[in-house]
Amino acid sequence: MSKQLNISYVVNEKIDFRKWDSCINKSANGTLYAYSWFLDSTCDGWDALISDHYEAVMPLPLNKRNGKLRLSVLSLITQLGVFSTKPVSKAVLNEFLNKIPGKYKRWEMPLNVLNSRDIDGFYHYDAYVYSKDLIYAAAVQEKMANASLLTSRGDDMTVSRGVQLAVIINFVLRMYGRKIKQTEILALRRLLSFSSRFGFGNAYGVYSSTNNIIGLTYAIRFHHRVYMLFSLADNTVDRKKVFQVILNRFYKDFEKQDLVLECSARGDEELIEVLNANGFSSTPYAVVKKRRKILGLW
Repeated sequence: MSKQLNISYVVNEKIDFRKWDSCINKSANGTLYAYSWFLDSTCDGWDALISDHYEAVMPLPLNKRNGKLRLSVLSLITQLGVFSTKPVSKAVLNEFLNKIPGKYKRWEMPLNVLNSRDIDGFYHYDAYVYSKDLIYAAAVQEKMANASLLTSRGDDMTVSRGVQLAVIINFVLRMYGRKIKQTEILALRRLLSFSSRFGFGNAYGVYSSTNNIIGLTYAIRFHHRVYMLFSLADNTVDRKKVFQVILNRFYKDFEKQDLVLECSARGDEELIEVLNANGFSSTPYAVVKKRRKILGLW
């Protein structure tokens, strides 16, 4: 994409969603988070920057704050940025970022792993996505991770697939309390309802020997990938064991399949430790922030 781009700001009502999803499908960096149905589920609304008949696109998630739609990305969405049917250069990425309307004064936007992390004119920092091929048998996966060293100690735990929506929401609220906003709970409800209704989303609950739920993850299988949207464990138990039990179940459910298991750990150090022990690779991507300057400084 070396030619000059013709980038337009397009409001949601005028987006051709068939062309949009086709662009994400054809993009080397296409990801679950950029599809129209995922954005519809997780945002109060979304507009977009679109170039050259949907050759390149950039979603702009909008969420209400104080009754007004603002450019805001909820934690459920971990990778956005520019998606294109051709390679995205640093120049193209910067051109898109600079086309974000000035009416959005402050925002934070995750890019994706194939967007440049060399960004001009914006404050940015690195985040990481963790991934692993599921092509091996479950027993091989567990042996490579020395999973038995972790799962054989302490209380017995069992994993159940198909946790009810009310149980999921209650557990999330119990883990996060007031730290999670109502807008995120509503987005979570919409996403879980949609994905479970169409059969590509499933919740996995971890239960103690006394049948109390102590861990939870939600996974969406979509286009040769299994996305662990979130993975939580109660602080009163062996959290690393909970995460390993969840991974062992994934190994069994998806063994010997040409799939990639992807997880965004969101800074959970114990989860990251378990992912590393299981041979997940970590890939950095940039999170870009726009904020007001004070005396000419960020």
